[in-house]
Amino acid sequence: ASSRPAPADGGVEEGVSGSSIIRSEGPVRISAQGLATGWPGHTVISGLDLTLEPGTTIGLVGASGSGKTTTLMTLAGLLAPHAGHLEVNGRDMSQIDHHELAKDVVFLSEDAHIFETTVYENLRVARGDLTRDEAHEALVGAGLEQWLTQLPNGMDTILGGDAGTVSGGERRRLLLARALSSSAQVILIDEPAEHLDPATADRLIEDLIIQGSDSGTRERTLVIATHRLTPMHNADEVLILQEGTVADRGHHSDLLERNANYREALAAESYES
Repeated sequence: ASSRPAPADGGVEEGVSGSSIIRSEGPVRISAQGLATGWPGHTVISGLDLTLEPGTTIGLVGASGSGKTTTLMTLAGLLAPHAGHLEVNGRDMSQIDHHELAKDVVFLSEDAHIFETTVYENLRVARGDLTRDEAHEALVGAGLEQWLTQLPNGMDTILGGDAGTVSGGERRRLLLARALSSSAQVILIDEPAEHLDPATADRLIEDLIIQGSDSGTRERTLVIATHRLTPMHNADEVLILQEGTVADRGHHSDLLERNANYREALAAESYES
């Protein structure tokens, strides 16, 4: 069997496993008050108030450069806040050991790495004790059942470096399966459907929301950053990031009713599809 690869570059520690001190305190809840996020010397988003309640799905939408990725990385503890408060179960996130935090809060970037090893080992990056049955369930949940049956050695098929042997859509779904394989209670996913055609992109995000919320525990929280609005009807709340702040927020249906720009953007997506 191939050795398990190291975590991907970019600070994503999907492979952290073991008992969690944070989870022993109860369901993992992240709370941000007056949060400002950004890079050294440059604030991207300010005044963010958000509580990630266990079992909910939050959509972060906005144009490229609106701060979606930066917000996710800050919520994951990978970037220090510029201002405001960021807590995990009532504790300041900056006071929590990063490796401990990574057991329950995972950031999955849009360019997360696919390793030159087996399909199974690529999923074990998310959790070292992942069983083959659990891996198969995650692949099916990500819509890869037919793809899996066509592989010469099933889950033992070795993939090319950075998934050179799979299509763009299959690669995205493989990363989705990896996210679903994680034991983390909070999963922050950046642009899971980037570079896919509209219909495929929407199906993938809808699968992610449905499978993520039905992943054996209703306490798992998903935050999905995406430019696609169509699948957001499944989210509990949608935050629109624009011009350095949260321009509007609410359930998909509420935003459709009161926000003309949101309606127009959704209509444009429907026409495109």
